[in-house]
Amino acid sequence: MKIKICVLPVLLILLGVCVACSIAQKKTQDAGKANSINSQKIESPDTIGKIAKLVFDSTNYHFGSLKQGSLLKKEIYFTNPGPGDLVIELMSACECTSLDWSRLPIKPGTRSPIKIIYNSKDKIGPQIVDIEITANTNPPTTYCKFNLLVEL
Repeated sequence: MKIKICVLPVLLILLGVCVACSIAQKKTQDAGKANSINSQKIESPDTIGKIAKLVFDSTNYHFGSLKQGSLLKKEIYFTNPGPGDLVIELMSACECTSLDWSRLPIKPGTRSPIKIIYNSKDKIGPQIVDIEITANTNPPTTYCKFNLLVEL
């Protein structure tokens, strides 16, 4: 009788562990199915071959000189020569630079601006700022840069 009483709690613990493992495995399978569905949406027959492209007028801009402590405001342009709409997910540069761009899809053949505001506070000498754009392109990241000279 004592053996049956000791075995029963162990069996209940094992059963609980098996149920927990089964639930975790089911969640993993569901996540895998969701990822598979998401990737199918990206690679559906309607979108195959319709990857967007992002091409800058130049990949290296020269903005001249700027007095330390002042703001530089410029616009640079890029075009989407690809067959699909261009959707920019993220655009970044250094902490001294703010960027503004269209959050709407950019149609094939369309030219679009990026508004740049560079703050030269605490800067001196030659400056090179890299701009990184993540979008639905291949490769997914595109770069350009601008140069300027900050003078006292």
